[in-house]
Amino acid sequence: MKEENLALCLLLSKKGALLSKIKLSTFSLARQTGFSQQSISRKLRELETDGLIERAASTSGIELIFTQKGKNELESFYLELKDIFSKKKSQSLKGKVVDGLGEGSYYTAIPQYKEQFKKLFGFDLFPGTLNLEVDPAQRNIFTSAPPIQIEGFKTAQRTFGGINCWPCKVNSKVSAVAILPHRTNHPANIIELVAPINLRKKLSLENKSVVEVKLQ
Repeated sequence: MKEENLALCLLLSKKGALLSKIKLSTFSLARQTGFSQQSISRKLRELETDGLIERAASTSGIELIFTQKGKNELESFYLELKDIFSKKKSQSLKGKVVDGLGEGSYYTAIPQYKEQFKKLFGFDLFPGTLNLEVDPAQRNIFTSAPPIQIEGFKTAQRTFGGINCWPCKVNSKVSAVAILPHRTNHPANIIELVAPINLRKKLSLENKSVVEVKLQ
């Protein structure tokens, strides 16, 4: 979401668009925000294009409601502001163990990645990742801490993207690294963990097991 559209989203939220469809007009929104009707129309188009709202013409102007993506982004802003005002950085993240896409063992075996993990974190990667299903807004807060970067690289066959990394402790027992590849097919509610050991086996985890991850 563009920051310049946040004020409009807050106004729409106050009017109830988070919970149900609301009816309004660009004229009324312009009068309440101080923007021109043209600016309001442009902002609404941007929000719709970004998948944050759904809107349709009605006899009284327009009907609109926030999509789930829009709700998630607003919740992320809320959590970040809450974190700032409380002056306490969120250091932990809870998630549920789920099956991955089957790509973890391939990427963790690539020498260029293994060498960088060894240099930065001091361990050899276990071939595979532990996938956690988490709240997207909480993931945004957790990953707002400055990451350690694994650099992307090229081979004769293809280009491999970089990886953002956060050293962490899993269930207060095992050291690991939370990762978000720059290129990924995972949705916004998934985060992966890598470690020098098989985390599933070490912690006796099964699908749907709840795991807590704390930044180190």
